[in-house]
Amino acid sequence: MFICVHLWLHMLFLLAGILALPGHALAGQVPEMERVYREGERLVYDVSWLGIKGGQATLEVRGVVQLNGQRAYHLVTTATSGPVLSKIYRVDDRTESTIALHPMRALRFEKHLREGRYRHSSQTEFDHEKGRASFRYLDFSRVPREVSRLEEAERYGTYVNQEFPLTPGALDELSILYYVRTLPLASSTTVVTSVFASKKNWDLEVKVLRREPVETALGRRDTVVVEPLLKFEGIFQRKGRMIVWMTDDAERIPVQMKSEIIIGSFVASLTRREVGTPPPRLDLPGGPAQ
Repeated sequence: MFICVHLWLHMLFLLAGILALPGHALAGQVPEMERVYREGERLVYDVSWLGIKGGQATLEVRGVVQLNGQRAYHLVTTATSGPVLSKIYRVDDRTESTIALHPMRALRFEKHLREGRYRHSSQTEFDHEKGRASFRYLDFSRVPREVSRLEEAERYGTYVNQEFPLTPGALDELSILYYVRTLPLASSTTVVTSVFASKKNWDLEVKVLRREPVETALGRRDTVVVEPLLKFEGIFQRKGRMIVWMTDDAERIPVQMKSEIIIGSFVASLTRREVGTPPPRLDLPGGPAQ
């Protein structure tokens, strides 16, 4: 039941603001970006099912890096099961995204999952100029079940390389959140944005449902309530309805998400937010590629 925690975490942040402007219009938004791209920002969530806590999920901004000659941000999410659930169904997931800002687009996406008996390790490199995504994954078919560390698994398994068409300027399912968190919000708005996920290019639609005050770990906050109109398979499971609450302010902090399933629903609730020092201002021209 905890298997989709990392999926919900991605959606939680992905939906944190993709609600107001069509396309990738970032010109003149450097101050907003500085509020979102804070080195050291760490958001911690409790994930529960039918009121029972099953584990914890986090999202962090690890810092500024250089990749392919571009200045970029390194983003990391984790999802882990609690001590009780781990005895039955262990979850230990980590995904990483490297995102360039000028223009804003995904450069690299990594996914490392351990969920019960299921294991996955892959990396996607984005070549926007050539319109190509290079996907590399580890074949676990010959890796012993008792092997848990990726470094050890690589001694047994082999990597498989594949290439797929890429919509230039596309974001991955984690980096898109930092684009959407910079946008102003508008009521009764539906926006479509390009995402590369599960080896395919997708359009993601999100609409604003309403505004309402909510009690959160940050205190009572005004929130914007949004719903994704999922068309994806794979990391964006189209199973039931998903609703997200985010703070109605410049930072767009996702404070709660509810995902309906066959029996009950999962809820991810923000329990803590840590904020580091804002990174240097990036006064560079241009916006995300179309």
